[in-house]
Amino acid sequence: MFCNKCGAQMEDTAKFCPACGAPNAKLSQEGATAEQAPGDASAPVTPMTPSTFYMKGCLAQAFEDITKVPGVMKRVLQIAFLPAIIALVSLLVLIIPIIGWVACPIGLVLSWIAGICCNGYAIEWGRELSRGRGFDTSGTILRTSLFSLGFFSSSLSGVLSIIALLPSLIAQLLVLLGGAAGIGAVAYSSYSYGYEGAASGLSGVLLIIMLLTFVLNVASFALSILFTMFSDAAVMHLAVTGRVESAFAFGKIWKSYKKQLGKLFCASLLPGIITGAILAVVVLILLGILIAILAGVSHSGGFFSALFGGGIGAILIIALIIFAVAFVGAFTSMLKYRAVGYWAQRYAPEWVHEGDTDYAFKLPGATGTVDAVL
Repeated sequence: MFCNKCGAQMEDTAKFCPACGAPNAKLSQEGATAEQAPGDASAPVTPMTPSTFYMKGCLAQAFEDITKVPGVMKRVLQIAFLPAIIALVSLLVLIIPIIGWVACPIGLVLSWIAGICCNGYAIEWGRELSRGRGFDTSGTILRTSLFSLGFFSSSLSGVLSIIALLPSLIAQLLVLLGGAAGIGAVAYSSYSYGYEGAASGLSGVLLIIMLLTFVLNVASFALSILFTMFSDAAVMHLAVTGRVESAFAFGKIWKSYKKQLGKLFCASLLPGIITGAILAVVVLILLGILIAILAGVSHSGGFFSALFGGGIGAILIIALIIFAVAFVGAFTSMLKYRAVGYWAQRYAPEWVHEGDTDYAFKLPGATGTVDAVL
């Protein structure tokens, strides 16, 4: 059997999961049934609801998994720096004539592939909660199943993000068209009514443009929130079923989406909000230290004093900022998809059996076959 909490494989008779230490839900349920006296008509029958089994919210449970399950934090570091290291090495080989010019583009493509696989790894870690097959956290990241999962998921999220930005793009277009119309109105009013009429006409046009721009930007912001949540639900639907067309089964996704909107918000958007706020504070502190170092370097005397004093300090601060941004990005991705995975497991269990039949566009590795390594 597999752990009901983290998805790791465990013995049927084990009292606790060897990976995360969670109690065996099956044994706990059997023990509770055995304790109830047979024939006791007064004992109430408790319906089986999600709250009976899950004492923590999706995000809280995901955070506990990512911080306490062995090996997960190591994966976060790998996801954060594997694509960046490949890209950095690819750029460094440019100093080698001819060979470097050929190797650099290849390395950058590999870096992009690694980034897609890392995104797929985070989604896979979340979807295994619903699939119930367990998840080999020590397996290689560069797998075709992870690449296909990350690629289709990123494409879907990108399309929905573009749709959400359409009102804002229309607002920018209105600004350009409104500017041209304002110039025309000013010219016409100046010719017909003088400068006072021109000023009145211009202020009216600008007011209308400002109102329309504000409304459209607010609409774009609201759509970006709703579409991000819907996109994460669609990505998890695609991942759980293992079928590409499941990402476009909007009716099935909407059915679960609208019922648990608040819980999906906590799983999908709250991780980024919290980690983004923490990252902003950390970066501001580091930037303040960097500015202080650069200010000290500008007032110090001598080239070597500035180089080996403030110069090295500034490089270390910049490296810390890059490390913080990369780490928080990977941590947020793992935390979000794990939380969305819990959301799908608890509130959309019907998704699991949608991919049982054969379809033409199954994701590689969705049937449980051995993944090929890229």
